[in-house]
Amino acid sequence: MRETLKPGGAFVAKMFQGAGSDAWLKDLRTSFDKVSIRKPGASRPESREVFVVAKGFEG
Repeated sequence: MRETLKPGGAFVAKMFQGAGSDAWLKDLRTSFDKVSIRKPGASRPESREVFVVAKGFEG
């Protein structure tokens, strides 16, 4: 990812929460100014599906 994003860029990904997701989010937070997790309203409450929105890539 670091090779393709320009400073200030944004990244959006669909993620299923589980083993390793906390470590991955922690890593993202070292490269972006703001990292948010959003659960779609149409997603079932028991689903582990979320979207990760990261803004302000620090390159």
